[in-house]
Amino acid sequence: MTLQQIILALGGYTVILGALFAFLGRVWLLRIVEKEKFGLQRQLDETNRKLQAELDRDLHVSKIQFDAEFANYKSIWACLVDLRASTLQIRPMLDFVDPKESREDRLKHRLSAFGGKFNSLREQVEKNKPFYAQAVYDKLASVVQLCHSEAIDAEYHERPSGEYWKEAEKNRKVILAAIDETCDSIRSRVSSVRVGG
Repeated sequence: MTLQQIILALGGYTVILGALFAFLGRVWLLRIVEKEKFGLQRQLDETNRKLQAELDRDLHVSKIQFDAEFANYKSIWACLVDLRASTLQIRPMLDFVDPKESREDRLKHRLSAFGGKFNSLREQVEKNKPFYAQAVYDKLASVVQLCHSEAIDAEYHERPSGEYWKEAEKNRKVILAAIDETCDSIRSRVSSVRVGG
């Protein structure tokens, strides 16, 4: 064999070996890449599962919190409606009176009915204060104060009759406006809360 034939033979084998090594290297590299890709995908899936579990837990807590807050609003609103009616009955604009009942006795009965409704609302508001929005609490506290003031104003009626009734009408308007503001505050709070599945 001549040198030229040996070089050709070696060159041919080198090309074949080079091609074979390139092919094997590529296969080996693809296997490594696939293995790494599989490992990364597994890590990504595990991370996604953990994040989804945390999100589900947070949404569950938020739903429980929203349900409790909503239940508080329903209870408070029911008490507020009752208080509104009894407050407006302390000094009603149109009144049917029993001629046998004195003004003081009539006022005493009305204030007694008011007292029960007032205490029910105040108890609901204060006992549940941490479980609903501060903005709603502020509105409720204002209504409680206005209704209490109306009861006190009505009880002490040593002033001219016209002044007494003008004050009653003014208080009525302020109380109704404050209750409407409270309703709007509750609605705003309920609509602003986003609760997931």
